[in-house]
Amino acid sequence: MVSRMKYEPLRYSPKEVAAFDGLFRLAATGKQFSNIKVQDIATAAGIGKGTLYEYFSSKEEILACAVLYALDRALSWLEDQLQGEISLYRTLETFLDMLEKEQLLPVTALTVLISSVSGQQKQELKQQYQNRMQEIFRRMQLCEKQFFEAGRRNGEIDPALDDSFCEYVIVSSLFGMAGRNLCAHQQGRKTEWKLVQQMVFRALRP
Repeated sequence: MVSRMKYEPLRYSPKEVAAFDGLFRLAATGKQFSNIKVQDIATAAGIGKGTLYEYFSSKEEILACAVLYALDRALSWLEDQLQGEISLYRTLETFLDMLEKEQLLPVTALTVLISSVSGQQKQELKQQYQNRMQEIFRRMQLCEKQFFEAGRRNGEIDPALDDSFCEYVIVSSLFGMAGRNLCAHQQGRKTEWKLVQQMVFRALRP
């Protein structure tokens, strides 16, 4: 069993979570962020626009908190996997299956939202939420390190491959499929997330 650092979970009220889910549902239909109004999010969330402004100062703040909320949920799931017997293969298989079913991350919505936010907006949000994003990044790095160590012990990863290479393989594969997912969604097709698993293990196996 591998121990993990304890993190204070991000805490959101039911109405805040409803706002995030509402935004994700709107984006999953292909609606660009610039075309989504605060009233649209409030309607999708089933709450009043005034109530929404009690929690968030702007549409951009809703987006930033929604992304952090989604990433925190996914990371918490990965951290929980580190509490048992670790198999990189089985964990990635389950992770990708949940991505395909949109059970772990709202992949389609996040892809649409992130791709439709302007460069200036991304920079402003990055500066405003820098500390929280750095914490997410630290947690991600720790998860990666522990999974890669387990993969080498289990014979799933070539011991000659360092963490940087392993990270590059996984991240580039996931981002590549995220882009493909956006194109597939626009064309009404299904993304083959299992291809990521095949690519990763062909690249990492001994």
